[in-house]
Amino acid sequence: MSNVAIPTEAERQSLALSAAAQATTAVAEILRFAKEGSDLDGTFGKIEVVELLLDAAKMAIECLTEDDDSQRYSSIYGDLRHELEYWV
Repeated sequence: MSNVAIPTEAERQSLALSAAAQATTAVAEILRFAKEGSDLDGTFGKIEVVELLLDAAKMAIECLTEDDDSQRYSSIYGDLRHELEYWV
């Protein structure tokens, strides 16, 4: 992530909130499926569970600082960005 601008503390906190929201939506749908099974629109309905979790992981990595050993996740971060590139 060395070529990415270093976010401020406020930006990191905003990213963390967004990541938590994405993950919460995905987890809620996974729990719904575990209790009720598939709905008419498929296993997870219209919720893109995998993409939400991948996006949450990407944002969580963006919250990390060099002190957090963020370089450890650089290859994963690149893979996540590539996978999410066309997801809207």
